Amino acid sequence: MILLRHLICTVVGLLAAGCASTQLNYNTADLATSLNSLEKKQIFFNLAQALSDPEFVPSQVTISIGTAQTLNAITPTLALPLGPPIATTSRFTAGGSPSAQFSTQLTTASPGLGLQMTDGWNQSWTMVPASSSNQLRRLRTLYQYATGTLPRGDMTTDLNQQDAERLFLCEYPMQAMAVSASPAGNVIYRLEGCQDNNSGAPRSRIVHADPTFTQGPNCVVCIDDLNAKLLHPYVNPNLKYHFVRTQAEKREGMIKVGSYDGVDFYICGSNPANCRLAASQEAFNGRQAFSDFVLFIYEAMSVSGGGGGGGAARSTGGSFVYSVR
Repeated sequence: MILLRHLICTVVGLLAAGCASTQLNYNTADLATSLNSLEKKQIFFNLAQALSDPEFVPSQVTISIGTAQTLNAITPTLALPLGPPIATTSRFTAGGSPSAQFSTQLTTASPGLGLQMTDGWNQSWTMVPASSSNQLRRLRTLYQYATGTLPRGDMTTDLNQQDAERLFLCEYPMQAMAVSASPAGNVIYRLEGCQDNNSGAPRSRIVHADPTFTQGPNCVVCIDDLNAKLLHPYVNPNLKYHFVRTQAEKREGMIKVGSYDGVDFYICGSNPANCRLAASQEAFNGRQAFSDFVLFIYEAMSVSGGGGGGGAARSTGGSFVYSVR
């Protein structure tokens, strides 16, 4: 019996370990696949806000760490009877009175085996919200650019491509290292024709920018030659102006990419020729434009690390944990 009990315990332990490993793999994969859904829900929320609220402030978080934990435990105990109880009865008579009989009965429970099972799992995301004013300004400008709602004098008339890019350069606050009397590692350039929010008159603007964020495929505002005497910043060609349209602006060649709170969003589909375009804007692939837009959101969330070199970009903000048990 003892040998059988040890064998059962060994088998149960191996089964528990295998179940825990399988469940952990499943939970980890499930957690990883939810990242894309979380990011898109934030984006659709902010796109809807950009369309309905001219004074909106984006709500955006960066998912930094994901944790999946699984606990499976099976503990064998002597609980469930394996058969009927065993009763032993003894009868005897008194020596002085043969008709008087006495009996005793001893009942012994049969041996049994029970199982106590524990199955626990925990999935959590650690999120870092955009909290600095420059992060939020960059995000707001991106969402307004994508929806064609950049602030301007006449909001009923859409901007052409050149005017939209010029306004975007003025409104998008570039990441910069600590600004002092010396350049301190920043590149400096001047923007002309930026709108004054008080008078509406055009004026020039000096921009200090961390050069790390002006290079590479993810730069939102790019500069080709940092050694040129006169720098020429431009909007990344992969960032498309007013590429997100609503139901009222939908045409036959457009497809639905998502929705939020009853607002449906459409982009160019397989036939860009039938899509709505801004004046002087060339046809583009809306699916690729949306994918690139998600990556530009991540770039706008990053801030300068304060030093030169390729590792300057990092994300900041107080983190919190979203957990499902």
